[in-house]
Amino acid sequence: MSIEDMPPRSAWDEVFRDVTEASHAPGFLYSDPRVLELEIREIFRKDWFCVARAEELPESGDYLALRIVKDPVLLCRDREGRFRAYSNMCRHRGVEIAAGKGRAAQFVCPYHGWTYDLDGRLKGAGFMADSLGFDRRQCRLPELHVGVWGGWVFVTLNPDPVPFADYLAEFSRKFGYLALDTLRVGLRVDVALKCNWKLMVENFIDFYHVNVLHRDSIARFMKTVDLTYDLKPGGQVYVDEYDAGTLSKSGDLTAKRITALEGKSERFSQAAVLPPNLNFFVRPDYVSLYTSWPLTVDTMRMSGMVLWSRETMEGPNRDRVVEEFKVMLDKVLAEDFSMVESLQNTAGAAGFAPGRMSRLERGVQHFVKHSVERLFGRPASAPKAFPAARASGETG
Repeated sequence: MSIEDMPPRSAWDEVFRDVTEASHAPGFLYSDPRVLELEIREIFRKDWFCVARAEELPESGDYLALRIVKDPVLLCRDREGRFRAYSNMCRHRGVEIAAGKGRAAQFVCPYHGWTYDLDGRLKGAGFMADSLGFDRRQCRLPELHVGVWGGWVFVTLNPDPVPFADYLAEFSRKFGYLALDTLRVGLRVDVALKCNWKLMVENFIDFYHVNVLHRDSIARFMKTVDLTYDLKPGGQVYVDEYDAGTLSKSGDLTAKRITALEGKSERFSQAAVLPPNLNFFVRPDYVSLYTSWPLTVDTMRMSGMVLWSRETMEGPNRDRVVEEFKVMLDKVLAEDFSMVESLQNTAGAAGFAPGRMSRLERGVQHFVKHSVERLFGRPASAPKAFPAARASGETG
């Protein structure tokens, strides 16, 4: 999208008003391919992204090939067991040198056999000795920055990123007490959806719809949807505590509590959005993390990880706990998926006009304003900065 094509900043005035006066974003934010190109350039090639769980790559040589939108990435543990990430492209023609997940002593390009060590160095390249000026010792896979926190592995494509500790500072302050590195993955979710990636991020922090859409599932176990949001700079949204049952048939706990939550109510819950694409939920017996990834402007992939205590994952009731959770999760997500795909169906319609927000959508609004500012700048009529103070669900 060129500067000439961008909408005037005044187009966002109604989004940036106080939530009791605000309207939702214009549909092109979710339907215009030029917006996605901006997001790739300004967000997905600059920010940190959660891509893996450390326990799933426990040994030297363990690797995972993945993509951050258009860019192929290779994550592995080197010979010292440290996480390393590289551009997953051979320095010869650009073929991906690894696929899927596995363990390897080295990486060999399947096209012409160029061979790389776990530290990214080019070890061998056949028939290149007489290529003038080519020095194998000076050739290596481009390395990417890696951060590990709470057992999760983050990667950024940015050669000069915001320091990882700074990026995660508030999130770590909120959730570091959980000792998340002691938990274990019990369930992974990977789903392709016909909607813009931001709609799923917004949906996860939208409690306004719970009593309607989820009236036969999670709404039965939720005391109120009128929650208190802690809105932080950078589009971060936190719900520090709310009253909801765990994701089971009855809403009651089915597994051993997370150690740090043993003194909390059985209905203790937390939620968060860590931009650009991470949603996080806490219950006394599990935590779940979801990331949303664009494929095209109107299609996406959602990846999720659900973690329980080590004792639950290694105990005799593991399968029962995970299966009961999955049955409920599948039901709730199916309800959500139908709505976000319907939102996408109308986002590009000629007759679509964004409606007014409810005060229950403070979290959604905060994320949307951050997205808009990243791409188009802040409207002149908007406050000088996003609010960092606690924003109550009650009108002021």
